[in-house]
Amino acid sequence: MDFDTNSYSDEEFHAEFDRLFPHGFAGQDVLQELAPGGWARSPLLAVFHPSVNQLYQEALVMHRNLANLRTPHDHRPELPEPTREAIAREDRAHPIEPEAEVRELVGQCLWDIFSDSHEVVAAEDSRVLDLGSFRYAGGVLADVANGQTGTTQYDYMHFYLGTSWVSQRADLTPVYEMIFRRLRRRGLDWIYHFPRLYAVDFRPLKQALDQQRAPEWLNYAPSEALAREEEQKQRDRELAELRESLDAGYRQAVEEALGAPPPATVRAYQAVYGHFPRGWPPEV
Repeated sequence: MDFDTNSYSDEEFHAEFDRLFPHGFAGQDVLQELAPGGWARSPLLAVFHPSVNQLYQEALVMHRNLANLRTPHDHRPELPEPTREAIAREDRAHPIEPEAEVRELVGQCLWDIFSDSHEVVAAEDSRVLDLGSFRYAGGVLADVANGQTGTTQYDYMHFYLGTSWVSQRADLTPVYEMIFRRLRRRGLDWIYHFPRLYAVDFRPLKQALDQQRAPEWLNYAPSEALAREEEQKQRDRELAELRESLDAGYRQAVEEALGAPPPATVRAYQAVYGHFPRGWPPEV
């Protein structure tokens, strides 16, 4: 992709966010769309005020996931599973802050749409409203939120990885629909990308950098060259095995996704635009 000609500039996407949210991520227009009966009575409140049962289930899943990472040679005693009673004792209620909570939730949902490998594009010229890497996108959203509040209270960690930690607490489809309605009114479209891991071989880059420092022939030794060649062959085999493993995992993930309901972002897009986004359903 030619980022110089095919992407919005920093000034352009900051201006676009101002048009998408003229009163901020937590303006009265947003609150009215998401919680017409009041934030305190909205199902979305559970994102920031989860029940004890929800906290217990999250702690249990985290504990078991960490246990699965233990190696066979780890002889340390296993920690006991968390209990609901212990979670209840540690739980502390905190006051409801509608504007702060809505602002953070909208920012996280924006990360899910604008980042996470997906693309927001202008329907007119297909230019991409690109926020950069996962981490950088979190920083961009933090800058926008700070500009709206006139503070420096947000940093990239408030929005980094979007709703990955809270998406199970409530149905976030209404938030995504609200965002997509605004995107559609602005003539913007969305391209979905199914998550996928790749193995990148950086050896050619390293070899090019090494040759800049000293030509290969300068310190050439036949025995060392032969050893390096065998080492490279072994790394080629390992890289091929890793790529095959990643491809197999991707194919399995796609097949499982096709047998389940679409993600909330895709369902919200369909509800607003009347059809599935480009990229859905994913192909094996």
